[in-house]
This record gives sequence, C-alpha cells and structure tokens, in this order.
Amino acid sequence: MEQMEPLKVVRKQWNEAARSWVEFIRSGKNYYSEFLNGPALRRAMGKVEGKQVLDIGCGEGYFSRLFARLGAKVTAVDISENLIRAAIEEEERYPLGIRYIVSDAADLRMLESHSFDAAFCYMALHDIEDYEGAISEASRILKAGAKFVIVMEHPCFNTRSMDGKMLAGWVTQVGADGSKEHLYYRAENYLQRHSYTFEWKHDRLPSSFVTTGFHRTLSDYFNALTSRGFIVTRLEEPQPLEEGVRVHPPMRKHYRVPLSIVFESMRISE
Repeated sequence: MEQMEPLKVVRKQWNEAARSWVEFIRSGKNYYSEFLNGPALRRAMGKVEGKQVLDIGCGEGYFSRLFARLGAKVTAVDISENLIRAAIEEEERYPLGIRYIVSDAADLRMLESHSFDAAFCYMALHDIEDYEGAISEASRILKAGAKFVIVMEHPCFNTRSMDGKMLAGWVTQVGADGSKEHLYYRAENYLQRHSYTFEWKHDRLPSSFVTTGFHRTLSDYFNALTSRGFIVTRLEEPQPLEEGVRVHPPMRKHYRVPLSIVFESMRISE
C-alpha cells in the first residue's frame, strides 16, 4: 500500500481531531494556552491595533479572534478544512472581520507579497513538515521591519519518541497516596531529526486523537529565520502564571524546565 505524504497525513489527523480540539479550546480547559503560551504570545506581539496580521496555523481561530478584538485586521490560514470550517462558523456568529483560508503554510501564493505588518505562528511550526517553506512564505508576505513571532514547543524539551522508544520526557515517581512527583527531565538523541506521533489523551479532552510532529534542533529554527530575511530580536522561555499553577498544579514543573520557546523576529529589508 502506498504511503501517504506527510502533508496529507497531518491534514487528515487534524481533520479527524477537529471536533475534539474545538470543544477543548472553547471549553476554557486549555490551561497551557491561557496561563503560559498565550500570555507569552501577547507580550511578543505587542500593540496590533490597525495592523494587518497573519495567523499561520490558526486552528479554530482562538488567537485570530483575540487579536481581531484588539484592533488587528486578521487573515488566518490552516491546513485543516474542518478547523477552518469551525473558525468560519464562529466568525459568522460573532463577526470580527477575520478572513480564513485553508492552505499549507509553505504555500501562501494567494497572499500578496509585502502586504502584512505582523505575523505569528502559535504552537504549530513543529507540526509543519516544510517549516523552512513556511518561514520563507512568512518572509515574503511581510513588509520590511515587520514582526514575526513563533511560539512553539521547546525543541530541547519536547516529549517525543522514535521507532516506539521514548527519547524525551519527564521521569516521574508515584507516591503511596497516588500522587505523581516529577523527578527530572530526560532527553537523548536530541540531534537526530525525525517525525513522531503523539497521542493527545487526557481528561480535559472529549476524545483522544493522534497527531504528527517533527523534531528539529534549536539551531535549525534559528538558522531558518536568519537565512530568510529575519533577525531574531528576542527569545523567551516562558514560565506559567501563578494563577495557572493554582488552577492546574501540574504546570508547576515548568518553573524548572520550559515547555515552550518564543522567537521574536523582524524582517529586514532586502
């Protein structure tokens, strides 16, 4: 049987996951987005009022809506037809003027070159096989001096597997009372690039699903940016807000080891 292309695999997986994902996001139970990565994105993006902003890998549109409410003129793209459909349905219920497009992030030919004031890619670049193509397209559509923000899983500390073997993740110990203690974070074969499957399975999701990710190094992402017209102006390894730890105590471990990293970059003139 012919193996499906990675792009088609990722699209199929997120189409199948869409219903569960939308409910999860809109239920208010995505604590890591609310109390860790989302605040980091907002800090990095700064003021967006009146700006043309592109959301790359928008999912069901959560951050597209957030920045539209802050006054941005938002265009948003995602590979999943089902997620875009959910985003459009929300736009029809509560219009904010957001334009949603089904597209591969590495092929944004429908968008005019040098037409956006800012762009961001939130927790999606590690799910995109052609990440260099996606960064190239971000460079093409941005004006000189425009900001490009990437929020993503920290490539040094993302839980991943290869050929069925776990290569990274927290080592835990279960106490006599059933509580779980996170002892330390283990990682190996960091320099070996590969794809991996990840099962989303926890009690905050209506149903579990599987997605594909792509492990690369920190230098891969940095060099992809700097070789495509960007200078990296700031890095952040965000920590959870105290409120988030109160609401969801397992987040406390990210005071010790970061879950994510934020690249704040600027497109320089050619």
